[in-house]
Amino acid sequence: MKHSQFWQIIAQSLAAADGDAETQLDTLRDALDALPADDILAFDRLFHFYHQRADRGLLWGAAYLIGGGCSDDGFMDFRGWLVARGQEVYEAALANPDSLADVPAVVEGDDGQIEGFLYLAGDAWLDKTDSDSETFYELVNQLPAGDDAPPPLPDDNGPEWEDDDLDALFPRLAALLEEA
Repeated sequence: MKHSQFWQIIAQSLAAADGDAETQLDTLRDALDALPADDILAFDRLFHFYHQRADRGLLWGAAYLIGGGCSDDGFMDFRGWLVARGQEVYEAALANPDSLADVPAVVEGDDGQIEGFLYLAGDAWLDKTDSDSETFYELVNQLPAGDDAPPPLPDDNGPEWEDDDLDALFPRLAALLEEA
């Protein structure tokens, strides 16, 4: 699966859900159910490629501010939610986490800590194949990220932060959340 196809599936599911993350879980699952089993594997590989790519310290700080706290598991869920917001929001957040202040779901109070996105493709593949999760993960882990994968991000994760630093690091998010 090309990265452009991956992002198209995400965009279509987001549009069909009118931006609502909980509804998008259903629309994305429907889209995955319509794919052949091999494409579901490829989708999951790319989903987790982008999920891992978003494992950035400053992004965790933004997630912490948005959610009023964010554990390790919460940040995993947040990154899944971020990928599901689409390529434009995702890339903007990686470049500048404060850009999340422009995301309608954040403006409306969504904390982005929704677990379901991480498991959708696996569940769809298991239902389609009647196989087991061990086989699923073995197959997914054998897949390359693809020739059209974006280049690696720099190792610089940004400055270490404490709770008291977040308003200064993310002034737009802080102002938005203060109004809420």
